[in-house]
Amino acid sequence: MDFNKELKTDETDPKQKDFAVITLTLKGITTRLRWDKQMPLLDAILNAGIAAPHSCCRGNCGTCVCKLEEGEVRLKRNFVLSEAHLQQGLILTCVAVPISDFVKINYDEF
Repeated sequence: MDFNKELKTDETDPKQKDFAVITLTLKGITTRLRWDKQMPLLDAILNAGIAAPHSCCRGNCGTCVCKLEEGEVRLKRNFVLSEAHLQQGLILTCVAVPISDFVKINYDEF
């Protein structure tokens, strides 16, 4: 699968009420995909065939941490990130759901 391939415009249109658009960078590759607003960010990434780091999938371990560069998410729970981490923009993808229609994250730099 070519992760540098752009999705069709209609597939990344945030006006589709149930979806957000995410741009993510992992291992130097930037990918843009649709994110069902009802599912955690990690699930959307894994469903797209991207091998993102993860372990517990419950917000307990911190393996899925990345930096939120643009947009806004809500963490359903958080047992590992301190207030300082949150202020730096770090999030746990396994428990993150979108608030904004566009989100940009980076696993490579945080």
